[in-house]
Amino acid sequence: MLRLVLGVLASRRSQVVTLAVLAVLAVAAGTAAPLYASAADRAVVAAELRAATAAERAITFTAEIAAANGYTSQLDSLRGQVAERTDGSGLTEVVGVHADGRVPGVSPVDAPLSMRADVCEHLVLTAGTCPAAAGEVAISEPTAQRLGVSTGGEFAYQANRAPAPVTLHVVAVYDPAGPLAGGDPYWAGRADFTPRPQRAGNPLFVAAPTVAALEASTLIATVDMIAGDETFTSGNLDGLTEVVKPGMGLVGVRIDNGLPRLLQRIEDTREVLRLAAPLGAVQLLVVCWFVLLMAIGYTASERRSELALGLLRGVPPRHRALLALGPTALVLLVAAPFGVLLGWLLVRLLTWATFARAQDVVLDDGALLAAGGTLLVVMISAAIAERRVFSGSLMEGLRQVPTRRRRRVGLVELAVAVVALAAIGQSYASDSQEGGLPLLAPLLLAIVVGLLTARVVRSAATRFGASRLHRGRLAHGLAALQVARRPGADRLVALTVVAVALVGYTVSAWDVAAGAARERAELALGAPRALTVYAQSRTALLTAVAKADPAGAWAMAVTRQDDPDMTLLGVDSTRLAAVALWPDDATVSAADTARLLRAPAGDPVLVAGSGLEFDVRTTEDFDGPLRLTVALVGPDGAPVTGMVEIADGAARRQYRLDLPACAVAPGCRLFWLSFPASPDGFWLHGLRQLGPDRTLLAGPAIGAASRWRPELGAEREVTVLNADDAVSMRYVPSDPRQISTDNRMYVSDAPVPLPVVAAGPPWLAHTGELSEIEPLQALPRPVDLRWVSPVLPGAGTAGALFDLQTADRLSGSRDNAIQLQVWLNDAAPADAVDRLRAAGLVPVRDEAVPERIDRYREQGAGLALRLHLAAAVLSVLLVALAVLVLAATDRRNRSAELAALRMQGLPAGAAARAGRLGNLAMIGIAAPVGALTATAAWAVSGPARQMLTASGGLAPPGPGLPVVAAAVVAATAMLLAAALTAGRSLARATTGRPGTQEGQR
Repeated sequence: MLRLVLGVLASRRSQVVTLAVLAVLAVAAGTAAPLYASAADRAVVAAELRAATAAERAITFTAEIAAANGYTSQLDSLRGQVAERTDGSGLTEVVGVHADGRVPGVSPVDAPLSMRADVCEHLVLTAGTCPAAAGEVAISEPTAQRLGVSTGGEFAYQANRAPAPVTLHVVAVYDPAGPLAGGDPYWAGRADFTPRPQRAGNPLFVAAPTVAALEASTLIATVDMIAGDETFTSGNLDGLTEVVKPGMGLVGVRIDNGLPRLLQRIEDTREVLRLAAPLGAVQLLVVCWFVLLMAIGYTASERRSELALGLLRGVPPRHRALLALGPTALVLLVAAPFGVLLGWLLVRLLTWATFARAQDVVLDDGALLAAGGTLLVVMISAAIAERRVFSGSLMEGLRQVPTRRRRRVGLVELAVAVVALAAIGQSYASDSQEGGLPLLAPLLLAIVVGLLTARVVRSAATRFGASRLHRGRLAHGLAALQVARRPGADRLVALTVVAVALVGYTVSAWDVAAGAARERAELALGAPRALTVYAQSRTALLTAVAKADPAGAWAMAVTRQDDPDMTLLGVDSTRLAAVALWPDDATVSAADTARLLRAPAGDPVLVAGSGLEFDVRTTEDFDGPLRLTVALVGPDGAPVTGMVEIADGAARRQYRLDLPACAVAPGCRLFWLSFPASPDGFWLHGLRQLGPDRTLLAGPAIGAASRWRPELGAEREVTVLNADDAVSMRYVPSDPRQISTDNRMYVSDAPVPLPVVAAGPPWLAHTGELSEIEPLQALPRPVDLRWVSPVLPGAGTAGALFDLQTADRLSGSRDNAIQLQVWLNDAAPADAVDRLRAAGLVPVRDEAVPERIDRYREQGAGLALRLHLAAAVLSVLLVALAVLVLAATDRRNRSAELAALRMQGLPAGAAARAGRLGNLAMIGIAAPVGALTATAAWAVSGPARQMLTASGGLAPPGPGLPVVAAAVVAATAMLLAAALTAGRSLARATTGRPGTQEGQR
């Protein structure tokens, strides 16, 4: 029997090859879906990790611990509590102990003394070796320049709450830019303990013996749980999500948990990928399945007469069944392994060509199971299709003319129509992606329209063909009757509708996704180009940008603060309109926003000389000299600090403070005056600039209530005392156990509350929900909400813009702990980065809108669309192959029919045209219907459209009609070319057939 089955296959080699190719493609489509989903899942995780900040890859625990009798026991207790809450997470522990303090001197340096595990492995040492013994320290290059020391030198360090300073010996100097160049997650986003370029107050790294030698009463203990790349494996992500959920509260411990935000982004993109990626493979599989069934049906039709003769000759039923089903089953079984290999190769090629980084494609159990399931479904479908062909009567089996198709609705067609209507209804009822049924709406709608078109075309072709024959239009009439009577013609019409509809819909989604990605990238960056930099301070950033771009034509200083609930952006409002990419959906213009962000305020106190003189009156004894610390912001934005010793006893004296750095234009801005305790009995009557001499504040100007303010948030403890010609302050601690040694009186030169323009829902303007923010990582500041817009550049749909200079003057620090950026517009010169570097900035990252678009394309929807587009193109190729298969399989019978008609007087030209027009007519009718179906599918597929376009909460734009039309025209042209090739082959076989009149001539 096997020899007989092989003989059947050998007698029809072309049909066997066609069937094998289609079977390979079907199994390949089934194999590719899980393989691609797995590779894309790994690519999504890798892309999110590349974009994640160090803070988003860590959970940080910070606690103040007592150190009078050693700190190791309390540190071990903290480590134990952290380990209990993060057990099984796969996170890496990094322990540190820190002490705040300063290096005293004429120009003191405030810097933390830090012991952090394995720190030297994450530093770039430019000189020396890692500290190990007591008293050894590694300092940054800016700190070394500020202190005037190098390796081998030494200096004194006074830790807060320590009885006496300690002497530190410099054994190493490190480059502060090194740890930040690669975004090392080791630093866990800790701004205070992470080195930064151009900052003299960088951490002083020491070993554990040095921390013990400080003899400080309290220390800061840190335990950081950091997620490396190996932590984010597919099998570990679910468990990691459970371990690091928010709410890991510990008494007396501050917890900063950035991992849930990163994990949520990864999970969101993975969820999109899990839903969207299989759809492309399903589309290809459905088309391939239809083509395969059509080829099986045609092959079975050709063999129907052979089985009928076997029935006449008494062949047993089981042998007839084996002859009927065996050849197809054998071809499918042999083709299956090649289909698995082809699926693996296709995914390998697709990931290599379109992924940003190569991904391993592993042929796992899931892919093999999918391949086996696909093969089983194909074999069952083939058995059903062949049974329908061979189950007819003996007379039908002996006929050479195809049996007229009965016009009845099959259960499969009815089921598809019902499911399609349900999917469309669910799409209209909800925009949710849950359930997955609405995501199949485009495919199901295309199948339903294809089946209906096939039925309409068959009936219409019958009437049209009869009318054409009655009118003597023989070629058109015969071509129409071919469409009506051939067993695979209606299926080809349905396939064409489905393929063209999927191409139109997928290209629409691709085009819209590209537009949405660009719009989202422009909104996220805020400008055509965003340069992340480091500077000595925020004022230094403003000064450097103004120096590089004096006209304000192409650059703007920006601070970016990505908080969990909103993005806070400090902008140079004077340059906002010139540089920012303003979204069309914003309800306020750039110029109006710049105006809203500015408010009247007091003038700054500028010291444009070499010194400062204080006119001080004291009325009480201080039990020793009173230290007055003066904080200024230098000409280039660098901190300038001086100290004056106010003598004890009642008197009125003048005190001089040398400030050589302020002699450089435009001078220094006075920031605050600080006292170690409440300065009772101290009155400041005047401020004079020296060299050149001039009065800065005196009389009513210095005593005005609007001239000075306490630190924002400390109003309950600090009170500014105003007199007619003097000013002072009083400090009363609210908790006697926590007495501040840094009590400040600020120059009031910025408006309070801080003006902001927010991005968010309209009701935000009326609820008072946004009454305060924490700009520049300061304490909460009251805000004046001037406007609410749906979107704002850089802030997206949830954020706030404020004037950077205003917020900087309201801050409590001259240092910087947040992200500094320079936004550049399209007019930026080619050497813009060099100009900014020459102005004193250190660029560390440069990102433009196209790069951000590529990043979005590496997310779930972007990766899924690549498979959808590949599946749509392959679907068109499959339908073109189906046209050729139908023509090749039917050529013998069709040419015999036309030859017989020619013997009865049919002209050769009419026969040739009839052979060509049949296939062309099917494609010409079905392709426009497919294009219209793509439009309808776009309109009814809300969840699928929203998921595939990945617009990030924005309303995606409509598809570009020229792009979609070009794709539909290209697909139609490919199908018409296949139909024309098939028609010409049939025409040649008809006109050149031996025995015909044309052949005899």
